[in-house]
Amino acid sequence: MQVLVPVDGSDCSLRALARAIEAVKPARGVVHLMNVQPAFDDYGMIPAYLTRRRHHELMRARTQAALAPAVARLRRAGVRSLVHTAAGDTASAIVRAARRQGCDSIVMGTRGMGAIGGLIVGSVANKVIHLASVPVTLVK
Repeated sequence: MQVLVPVDGSDCSLRALARAIEAVKPARGVVHLMNVQPAFDDYGMIPAYLTRRRHHELMRARTQAALAPAVARLRRAGVRSLVHTAAGDTASAIVRAARRQGCDSIVMGTRGMGAIGGLIVGSVANKVIHLASVPVTLVK
């Protein structure tokens, strides 16, 4: 059993990870952790104001900060894991990684924006559900 769990460092994504650990551990499966950074830095530090090297350093630091708590939990649980990173459109990257890694399902957190919020800004979880060819479990 192979499960992809997108993590962004939020409590919600860590709850999704806990659910995935419950599912994978008895089967001695693998959890694929995934962190996706936006193509453009969303804090005004766009590459035009930074060197390419500095931009990559900042993005790597963000990725590591998001992944560290999840990696620690998996180690404590004794669950085998692989880490994947990407930049760009979050939903597309998640679905692409699940397909490429041969994952049986995706377990991900949702911030619970609700139907109206999801319609206005679009939710990553909603996009993943529509794009994925494997079952998607959402954890609030």
